[in-house]
Amino acid sequence: MIPSRVAQGGALTLGVGLLHLVLVMPAHPAGLTLAQVLRPTWELPVVLLALAILPGRWMRGVVVALSLVLVMLRGANIATFMALSRPFNPLLDMHLLVSGWDLLRSSIGTAMAIGAVALVLLALTALTWLLWACVSRWPAIPVPTRTGAAGLALALPLLTLPVPHWRAFAMTPVVTDQISRMSRDMADLSAFTETLSQAPDPQPGFAALEDRDVILAFVESYGRSFLDDPELARTARPRLRAVEERLQETGWHIRSAFAAAPTRGGQSWLSHGTLLSGLQVDSQTRYERLMRSDRASLNRLFGAAGWQTGAAMPAITLDWPEAAWFGYDTTLDADALDYHGQPFEWVTMPDQYTWSAMDRMLRQPGPDMIELALISSHAPWTPLPRILPWKDIGDGAIFDGSHRDGATPTEVWADRESIRRQYARSLDYALEITGQYIARSGDGALFVVLGDHQPAPLITGHDAPPDVPVHIISDDPRLLDRLPADIFAEGIVLPDGPVIPMRDLRKILVTAFETPLEPPLPSHDRRTQ
Repeated sequence: MIPSRVAQGGALTLGVGLLHLVLVMPAHPAGLTLAQVLRPTWELPVVLLALAILPGRWMRGVVVALSLVLVMLRGANIATFMALSRPFNPLLDMHLLVSGWDLLRSSIGTAMAIGAVALVLLALTALTWLLWACVSRWPAIPVPTRTGAAGLALALPLLTLPVPHWRAFAMTPVVTDQISRMSRDMADLSAFTETLSQAPDPQPGFAALEDRDVILAFVESYGRSFLDDPELARTARPRLRAVEERLQETGWHIRSAFAAAPTRGGQSWLSHGTLLSGLQVDSQTRYERLMRSDRASLNRLFGAAGWQTGAAMPAITLDWPEAAWFGYDTTLDADALDYHGQPFEWVTMPDQYTWSAMDRMLRQPGPDMIELALISSHAPWTPLPRILPWKDIGDGAIFDGSHRDGATPTEVWADRESIRRQYARSLDYALEITGQYIARSGDGALFVVLGDHQPAPLITGHDAPPDVPVHIISDDPRLLDRLPADIFAEGIVLPDGPVIPMRDLRKILVTAFETPLEPPLPSHDRRTQ
């Protein structure tokens, strides 16, 4: 009898403990505290009373299944907050599993990635088995004992917490939040669709740019924190000043501002869509709707005004039907860029090759408008390529695995400070290469260089703003004088100032260069001189 009672008591205690941990599991990394673990909940006594009154297998199955769903939802929330600084949306974010797997596999290797996934699945399986094993023993426990446990669980929040919100009696907040979020997303999509149905913008002429190439370069994870964080700024500010000095010595002028990106930590395509559409594309729902719309991208506006349009996208390794909306005349994905070297973990090719291939394959006679994605500063930020003589880059075969520096991702990601240092080194490389290309091969083009988004909160912390630097670079200061002086400051190292939404950059670029310069400038097309 005594062993049986001990087993029953152990099952009751372990089951209640596991249910408590499931219910207090936070949905945000900031909630991973001891106080959160010790917090009483209103849901626990409700669950215990249900199991006491209805001890059948179906009720036990419902409790175990809902517990597993809650753990997965909250785990997904924590992971999404850590990566993208926002909650998880089960309707829109399932595609991120593929991107996350690719990044994990390329960072730590396929075997370790499979092991990590297997460990997570094993933990979920163990939780499910333990919960089922515990609650399956409860029918043998006397009803008064089970009811008493539920009453004790109810007494704790009554003694320690204020009167609860009504929804806590119905469902845990993570579930109601998910339902509310999905409802808001549907309303938001309706409003965005209405915006897309409005009359299109009139066709601009870009007369001030004459025959200049326009090169729009997104620098991966180049966020404001790189300049403002004291530790990161030790790398950022000297590099930016060195780039500025080199450009000034070769006749270039710079205006800079901050823009608020629509995303953080990832999903760069939302920033591309926002800038090129002039609309706030801050969710996958909006992005997919934009891709099906007739709204003209900035690329198409330049194309209609006489520019040849192109894109160099080294991170695109699969089919990319969205390219149809952007309207490029020529699209160079990872395969079309014809890189013959070795990848750098997730990074398919170094930025120096991307600049070199873009110059060789997209800058043709006549004005070109080119969109460029630079990815050497993408996680895992190691290893990094060495900077080589530009004349030696060729087809990239020189990057054969010998011209690289940095520890393995597993070593770098052993602690947060080493990750932050390597992130800073990757941007140091990306900005130096960008400055070198403009100084040696700019040939009168107008350059718009900006970050696509802030890095993950692992680098910035959870309270960092979504701001990214924007640099507009030209060898003719009259073009830069047309930019709003209250937004764009001279130079490349930005002081504190106003932050504009990234979507506003399209309007600035469209309106600032619409009318001709006086007097007219000579041709700046290096291929027609």
